[in-house]
Amino acid sequence: MKFEFPARGEWARLPTPIEKLERLSTDLGLNLWIKRDDQTGFEWNGNKIRKLEFLAKDALLKGATCLVTCGGVQSNHCRATAALAAKLGLRCVLILRGQAPEKIRSNHLLDQLFGAEIFYVTPEQYYEGMEDFRLLIDGQIRAQGGKTYFIPEGGTGALGCFGYAQAFRELEEQRKEKGLPAFDSIVVAHGSGGTQAGLVLGQLLDEETETKIVGVNVCYEEKESFRLVKEALWSAIQQHHLPLAFMAQDIRILPGFRGRGYALSAPEELSFLRKVAREEGLLLDPVYTGKALRGLYETAKQRPDFFGKNVLFIHTGGGFGLFQLEDEWKEVVS
Repeated sequence: MKFEFPARGEWARLPTPIEKLERLSTDLGLNLWIKRDDQTGFEWNGNKIRKLEFLAKDALLKGATCLVTCGGVQSNHCRATAALAAKLGLRCVLILRGQAPEKIRSNHLLDQLFGAEIFYVTPEQYYEGMEDFRLLIDGQIRAQGGKTYFIPEGGTGALGCFGYAQAFRELEEQRKEKGLPAFDSIVVAHGSGGTQAGLVLGQLLDEETETKIVGVNVCYEEKESFRLVKEALWSAIQQHHLPLAFMAQDIRILPGFRGRGYALSAPEELSFLRKVAREEGLLLDPVYTGKALRGLYETAKQRPDFFGKNVLFIHTGGGFGLFQLEDEWKEVVS
């Protein structure tokens, strides 16, 4: 289907490369490639900048002077938003879930280096009082002569979906140029759901592929993960009047790899990061890509036909998260 994408900035380093993971492929008995979206740019590396290219462009077109967004204290999305706001000369306000940490490190350090203004809220305030908090910030910025533009958690929403719809088009063009076989499955970490929703949207717009899009949920329970993808995808279709339809089976969630919970690591998960680093020279983050690729690996070991023969894993970045752990690494790397 021919479709004119919404207006988009061009700040990410694109296209990102596709590489084959030779040793993991041999280990699993399939062809495993990786899309290196951890290379979208050092300061905003990862998947968030693809969504922000659409969202920040919309903010500029609407005359915004301040980007407002939210997430956890070590949010990759918040760090990427702060970095892009600094580049564009915009003010940035972050609403972070949790207390101010004793040590300033990782994404939280970068938020401050980029000049973001930070408000810390409790989980109750975050999930139940976000709208009130947004209105308060909006009133303050307007009183100072500015204009806010609110970006939802993770950049997930109707407009943010087009970041990975565009990425799906990009990777299909690369696949054909390289002469690679059609991917049976594309696997990605699932947090707030926008990346997976965008990939499904891209496939619906493509009309030529039958690739399975599989999200490994690392944050929410399976039912909530499904809802997040469905709502983002449906919003994109409705708001942009797209003649598309999807079914429940188009949204595939692979559960069972959240471990101890969001942003919490277990020794077996960190050991898998070590394995990939030493066998492939590839760094994964402990919050998203580490758990997601481990989910792919363990599932393919137990159920060899689950993903098919030709599989693409999308590395959605988050490498700064490696540096928020300290004692957890001692037993793993010794």
